[in-house]
Amino acid sequence: MKIEMYTQDLCGYCTAAKEEFESRGWKYVARNIKHEDNFNDLKERLPDVKTVPQIWIDEQYIGGYDELMEWLSLLKKVHTL
Repeated sequence: MKIEMYTQDLCGYCTAAKEEFESRGWKYVARNIKHEDNFNDLKERLPDVKTVPQIWIDEQYIGGYDELMEWLSLLKKVHTL
């Protein structure tokens, strides 16, 4: 599974997303937007973005932390059927 996440320092939702991935043993790449290259990459992918985290899993755009939790809930439902 390829997980990419744009983050920033002192972001509680970014930390919560990282902790969620770590609790599942999932590796991820966090790109801090304080670095200009990462900020520019994010703005290229999502020109109107205003918040972080912004998350992609296997090239599928998930969204922020709330959308991640919804995605994980759906994933859990699929695996319990």
